[in-house]
Amino acid sequence: MDTDGLLYGSTPNEECLFLERLEENHYNTYTSKKHAEKNWFVGLKKNGSCKRGPRTHYGQKAILFLPLPVSSD
Repeated sequence: MDTDGLLYGSTPNEECLFLERLEENHYNTYTSKKHAEKNWFVGLKKNGSCKRGPRTHYGQKAILFLPLPVSSD
């Protein structure tokens, strides 16, 4: 996540670190570690595109992710 709150793909760097929080409703939320003071979350819109960090806040459905187990097959 860059300084404008946009998600992008890149080689690993300090902007690629996110804090994972396990919520009491069994969903996970992810916040940018570099921009932790801004409370920017990773979020997806209904059409599947990324939501900008400044447009996210706690309580939105767009920031909730449900972890699913991966089979070893």
